[in-house]
Amino acid sequence: MSTNEMNINHMHQIHHELDTWGRALNYIQQENIHLKTRLAQIIKNGIDDRLLEQVEYFQSQFLNKDAIIALLRQDIAKELKLNGEMADEQNQLKHEKLRRDMELMENEFNRLKFDFNSYLTESL
Repeated sequence: MSTNEMNINHMHQIHHELDTWGRALNYIQQENIHLKTRLAQIIKNGIDDRLLEQVEYFQSQFLNKDAIIALLRQDIAKELKLNGEMADEQNQLKHEKLRRDMELMENEFNRLKFDFNSYLTESL
C-alpha cells in the first residue's frame, strides 16, 4: 500500500470516528434533555426541602453537560474542516485529545445518569 493510500485510509478513519462522535453527542444530548425534563416534573410536583440540595446538584450537572456537548461539537466541526490534514503531528495530538475528551464525556454522562436514576429510586 502506498503512502498516499495509507493517508487516504487514515483520513477516512478520522472522518468516520468524528461522525461516530457526533452521533454519540446527539444521543447524550437527547438523554440529557430527557433527564432535565424528568427533573422538572419532580420539581413541579413539589420536593421536600431536604432534597433541594441534591436536585440543584443534578440540575447544575445537566446544564454543565450541555455546555460540554457544545464545546465538543465545536471541536469536532473544527476537525472536520481540516478535511484530512491530520498528517501534521499537532493535529494528530488534537485528535487524540478529542478522543480522550469524548471518552471522558461518555463515561461521566453515564455515571451521572446512573446516579440520577439511583437518587430518584431511593428518594421518591
